[in-house]
Amino acid sequence: MKKLLVISPHPDDEVLGAGGILLKAKKKGFKTKVLTISTNFPEPITKKRLDISLKESKQAHKILKVDKSVYFNIPTLTLSRQSIPNLTSKISYEIKQFNPDIVIIPFPDRHQDHKLVFDLCMTVTRPKSSAKNIKIVACMEIPSATYYSAPSIEQNFYPNWNIDISDNIKNKAKALTKYKTTLSKNEYARSKKAIYSLASFRGSQVNFKYAESFYIVRMQSEKSII
Repeated sequence: MKKLLVISPHPDDEVLGAGGILLKAKKKGFKTKVLTISTNFPEPITKKRLDISLKESKQAHKILKVDKSVYFNIPTLTLSRQSIPNLTSKISYEIKQFNPDIVIIPFPDRHQDHKLVFDLCMTVTRPKSSAKNIKIVACMEIPSATYYSAPSIEQNFYPNWNIDISDNIKNKAKALTKYKTTLSKNEYARSKKAIYSLASFRGSQVNFKYAESFYIVRMQSEKSII
C-alpha cells in the first residue's frame, strides 16, 4: 500500500496546503498520515486551548479521511527555542515508522515556523535508511503565509506539480471550517472563498477546474504515483 505523509507546521496548514491531495490519495488507495508540529496558540498553552486545538484538528482530519494524526503540541512561534536535534529525531522517527512514498512539507515562506520545519524536513527526508522509500518530497502552498514573501528578494512559490482536486474541493473547504479559531469570515486566505479562489486560479494554469499546487524538491521516480 502506498503512503502519503503531510508534515504541517500548525493545525489548518495541512488543509490549506494539502487537503485536496490527502482526499485524492485516499481515493487512490493510499494510507495517509498528518504530523502536526505546533499548535495554533502561543505560550502559555492551557489545557483548554490545547483541547480546542486538538478537537478542531481531529474534526478536520475526519473529513479529510486521514488514517493517522500525530501532534507534537509545541506552542506556536517557539520552535526556534526548541532542541533542533530533538525535533529532528522525533520527525525522523515518525517517518521511519510510517515509511511514506510521498512527503508533503511546508514551503519556506515568511512564517518563521514554516522555515524551520522546512529545514528540518529537508534533513530528515534525505535518501538514507529511514527515508529510503520516499519517492517525492514536495512543498505545499500555505497562502496565509506564502503570499507575504518579498518578491525577488525572498524565495517565492512557483509550482512545478499540480494535482487535480476538482472532485475534492468541497470537502477541502468543509475541513477548513472545522478550524473555527482561525477561520476568517472575510476574504482572507483562511476562508472558504479563498480556498475556492486559489484552487480555481491554480486549476486555470493547467486546464483543471480546481487544482492544488506543489513544488517538488526531491523526486526519485519520474513515474506518476498519484
